[in-house]
Amino acid sequence: MTLPAPARSGASSYRFDLDGLRGFAIALVVIFHVFVGRVSGGVDVFLLLSGYFFLGSQIRYALRPHPSLNPWWPIWRTVRRLVPTLAVVLVSTLAAVYFMVPQLLTVELARQFTASMLYYQNWQLMRQDAAYAAASVDVSPMQHLWSMSVQGQFYLFSILLATLVAWIITKTRVDPRKARTAVIVLLAVITIASFLWASRFGLIGTPQNYYSTFSRAWEMSLGALLALLPRKSTLSDGTSTLTAGLGVAMIAITGFVIRDTFAFPGPLALLPLGGAALVILSAPTNPVSRMLASPVFSWLGNIAYALYLWHWPLLILATAIGRYETPPAFVGFMVIATSLVLAHLTHLVIEEPLRQHSPRPTALDQPMATAQKTLRTPAGTLRAVGGVLVAVLTIVTLSVKPYWDNEVRVASQSLDPATYPGARVLLGAEAPNTRAQPNPKLIGGIFPPIGEHCMIYVPQGPDEFAGDDCVYGDPNATTTVVLAGGSHVEPLGIPLDELGKTHGFKVVPFVRQECPIVLGDVDESVTSAACAEWSINAFERITALQPDLVISTSTRPEGAAGSAVMTVDQVPPSYVGFWEALREQGIAFMGLRDNPWIFDGAGDPMDPNLCLLAGEAFEDCAIPRADAYAPSDPAADYLDGTDGLFSVDTSDWYCDEKLCPPAIGNVYVYRDQNHLSNAYAESLAPLLWEEIRPLFDELGVSYTG
Repeated sequence: MTLPAPARSGASSYRFDLDGLRGFAIALVVIFHVFVGRVSGGVDVFLLLSGYFFLGSQIRYALRPHPSLNPWWPIWRTVRRLVPTLAVVLVSTLAAVYFMVPQLLTVELARQFTASMLYYQNWQLMRQDAAYAAASVDVSPMQHLWSMSVQGQFYLFSILLATLVAWIITKTRVDPRKARTAVIVLLAVITIASFLWASRFGLIGTPQNYYSTFSRAWEMSLGALLALLPRKSTLSDGTSTLTAGLGVAMIAITGFVIRDTFAFPGPLALLPLGGAALVILSAPTNPVSRMLASPVFSWLGNIAYALYLWHWPLLILATAIGRYETPPAFVGFMVIATSLVLAHLTHLVIEEPLRQHSPRPTALDQPMATAQKTLRTPAGTLRAVGGVLVAVLTIVTLSVKPYWDNEVRVASQSLDPATYPGARVLLGAEAPNTRAQPNPKLIGGIFPPIGEHCMIYVPQGPDEFAGDDCVYGDPNATTTVVLAGGSHVEPLGIPLDELGKTHGFKVVPFVRQECPIVLGDVDESVTSAACAEWSINAFERITALQPDLVISTSTRPEGAAGSAVMTVDQVPPSYVGFWEALREQGIAFMGLRDNPWIFDGAGDPMDPNLCLLAGEAFEDCAIPRADAYAPSDPAADYLDGTDGLFSVDTSDWYCDEKLCPPAIGNVYVYRDQNHLSNAYAESLAPLLWEEIRPLFDELGVSYTG
């Protein structure tokens, strides 16, 4: 996975045992991914070796006489080494997903193609808050590329730092030994600062910490320090046998003794990295290092990059194709065997022919002239053809996201109600025999308008609210409806916007992700402390607004917002606190029974659209009504129509007598496992008006139409 230093004839100082250490680490990564379902610490060793080999070599070059000050050449060498194999794997993964497991091709996955190709996949996964450990159909086949992005970012930093050092030495005639010392001091500061940052959560961190470049920097800078720190002598063979053996043992046991993925890259990462450091500090002539330099480990080290790229998408694809919750052993062995073959072929056919074989040019060389001469040779011609093919594959990879975004934009347009009546069939509309829409491949990327700039998200503070321009319906109306709650009320902004425009009322959203408005005794199993504080602030703003009606959801399954478990719907006590507070302020409230959250027969969350894409039967992608809803609306006991508190049982909007299906009236009901699709929410407008209009009449609220 790390960029190996080229071996030159006569270069006795080259550490072939470290190639083998890379091979040992990749073996651990693959085995733990396939058979254990958690990380092994091998990637952390890769990152350390990246710093050792890459930044170490960049700084040593900068300290030589007549270094080139053109950063393009090391960038070009790095691109030639990394991009061809990456492009082949990404396009192969795209083709496999498209033709074999289309349910995996989601909007988020489309974005990851670009993120992986441009080396910011780690930041993309941080945004998604993606967990990373065991293989499953819910895990991206490109999730492992976060580490390549971290390395790519570090490589760029290394090249720029080395170029700066070379420039300073060349222009100021500073002693290279002093420049080397300054670089060592800088790397020591980076290592300490990054380690402290990675350890800020204690022994167990977060997904964001796991993927962060700033948290991972110390692992690579430590490797660079090991490469640059002067060593007057090496350890004796006897001592080195002990230290190298201890180092290998420390790496080997990491995955067994550290079971939490998010322990990395915190303090516990010192176990595998300390082990790698011991191997590096040991004399390479000891028996353990000679074992690491053996043909088997050296071969694994040579193909490590390609093996890392191939094994994870193959594992995820095999898991999805076989519809395994976790892949059985025989599938694991097949994945490993296939990965080894593909990695070996990729290394021979793509990596070796296309990488830069000539030494890095100095300021005295003429690399362009040399390159032009080599193009006239048969080997040079083949490399040029290979470069063109890689460029095509890269363009294909980078085209996935814009193509998908355009498809989502087209799919997000309003549907013809005559052909796609949706919930209108409950009022007697006819649904012709046609395929339901929007395309289930795309529906997960179609978000309600409120989410664009009028919804508060989890990372935002409890004092943050949407701007004054976040008004829907008729902004000039005197009648005000507040839409309040978490993301489950977000889609309801679509029909309320339409109704407001038609019937003369404005709609003001107070919507925060994973935050139904709660007051009173807040159960932390339902929502977060930040949500509870935001709810208090939101309530103050709502009461200051004195709306004519507040609308929100009134029920939910058991469990925290965003991670409920399969139970019939219920009313959390903190919901009641909000309603009672509205009653005391004389503000009318309409509680809508929440839509079902979809689970499979085993009680695991299930996206009905992906279920259908996987070829499952329509009924198998539904949830039994009795599993989602209590026999009667549990909110009706609290919202009984007195004091302006009303309950609306919406269960028939989403379910028939037995099932809550994935599509109604030729419209897919859900965007994902538990949120309504825009299209179905839009079709709810007439049903919602049937509930709002009599409330307006009872409350004496003015409206039109």
